[in-house]
Amino acid sequence: MKKLIFLMIAVLAFGYHTSYGQEEAKQVVKVKPSVALHGRIMYDYEFFRRGAEVDTVEKLKESGSEFRRVYLSGSGKIYKNIKYKAQLEFAGSKIGFRDLYIKFAKLPGIGGNFTVGSFAEATGLDMMTSSKYIPMVERAMMTSTQNFRWNSGIMYDNMGMFGGKLGLQLSYAHNGSHKGGFKDHDLGRGGHFVARLTSPVYENKDKHQLVHLGFNYENRKRSKDPKAYDLKFRPENHMGGHVHLKDQEYVGIPGLLKTQQDLGFEFAAVFGPLSFQSEYEIAGYNSQVENEAGRKEDKTFNVNGFYVLATYFVTGGHRGFKHGAFSRVHAYKNFCIKDGDWGEFELTARYSTMDYSSIADYNDLFNGKDFYSKAQNIGFGFNWYLNNHTRIMYNHNISGTNKDADHDPKKALHADLIRLQVDF
Repeated sequence: MKKLIFLMIAVLAFGYHTSYGQEEAKQVVKVKPSVALHGRIMYDYEFFRRGAEVDTVEKLKESGSEFRRVYLSGSGKIYKNIKYKAQLEFAGSKIGFRDLYIKFAKLPGIGGNFTVGSFAEATGLDMMTSSKYIPMVERAMMTSTQNFRWNSGIMYDNMGMFGGKLGLQLSYAHNGSHKGGFKDHDLGRGGHFVARLTSPVYENKDKHQLVHLGFNYENRKRSKDPKAYDLKFRPENHMGGHVHLKDQEYVGIPGLLKTQQDLGFEFAAVFGPLSFQSEYEIAGYNSQVENEAGRKEDKTFNVNGFYVLATYFVTGGHRGFKHGAFSRVHAYKNFCIKDGDWGEFELTARYSTMDYSSIADYNDLFNGKDFYSKAQNIGFGFNWYLNNHTRIMYNHNISGTNKDADHDPKKALHADLIRLQVDF
């Protein structure tokens, strides 16, 4: 077999050499790659307070600041349909990969793009909208069912199907950790398949109106290490603690987690200065547990969540929407004291909740305790756009679980979040 392969290579090489020698000398085609530099800086202040104790947690009053995101990236075109992007994160004085890929754009025959490398998985509207354009300081709690926004592998996307009436995104990514440079030493374990279909069912560009519907599906192969994955529900802040089951650090999936399947539904609408968006997701965690008789059996634990978000520009601007996600804000005024312009002001409000009752009920049964089973967050605030590349954000969040905030409002966690953001 090896001799046959060697013979075929030799024949092809000889044929190519002979035909090349018979042709006239060809002019070398020079390639001049393009490059553009981009970046973003997000600096946050966060202030927390709680008026009463929650179990062993004392009354809380603390504050902090951090660089939430510090990105630097280069992107461009190598030649015609070959593009690239290299994006690095420097927040926390650590370097991490974000978008780091090679893209073959506008594929002949089938259309769309084929991407190899690290990219944001298409797991819903909130996750596909860049942090530069999300109207609240943090994404909704339901996005916590995905460990990390990025993963590495291959992706096909075509947002222009049927004249732009349908968008398709498909990806297969690996189990590598972003802390290890997306390195996966065991591809045999399988990976993560993600699919997303979107459609602008109504669009009027002249009036800045749009109605968007979407559906996404995830099938994930989880690690064999039972401690490799825990749910981490943040109450929509970054410096505060995670929502957790009592006496546990995080919401632990009982038993040995094997696979995860998620279904998500998304809706968005823009009517000039007014916008809405909402998503519902149900995540099924398939785990191997021991029953009361001590025998191993497969059991599925369901976690579901949703959010509803509304924004309104009191000064007349509007949110942009492109390729199945919200994009840069369209501002009609830039902040300038000399000119008497104060930029754009946007009011924001969101309600979100997560329900992990099936996990809590299982732990109740085997541990004889009353665990938390739901978390919720109410947030409102404003965004002041000095221009469409600079904004000051403010959120006030009220969050808690069904075992504290519902029974005693003083146990709810109040958070004031402030962010100064620029991107270039």
